[in-house]
Amino acid sequence: MANPFRGEASFEVDGKAYRTRFSWNAAAEYEDAAGMPLSDALLDIAREKLSARSLRAMLWAGLQEHHTDVTLKGAGRLIDGMGRKEAQRVMGVALRYFFPELDPDDAETAEADPPTPAPSD
Repeated sequence: MANPFRGEASFEVDGKAYRTRFSWNAAAEYEDAAGMPLSDALLDIAREKLSARSLRAMLWAGLQEHHTDVTLKGAGRLIDGMGRKEAQRVMGVALRYFFPELDPDDAETAEADPPTPAPSD
């Protein structure tokens, strides 16, 4: 199960479950694949002008921790299977932990790390 407090999001395509995690390694993988800084892609998301190249690279990079067998073209096929809007939603969930300022109204995701649980007795 995906943990949004760790930059994870899950989705399903053709009956197969996938889990994406956006981490520092994923961010670097994205920048290598897309040829642009992640900060530029975030501006594109805010403007609702995210390119196909960026979305595909973003999903692929996020999948690499749990699904190393998915290629860049395979990530594109997953987007075909779930649709662009769902792919953007999935990446939005994963990116909220990495960039909490994307969701300033959500107090839980606005923190850098999940709150420490109270000690149990």
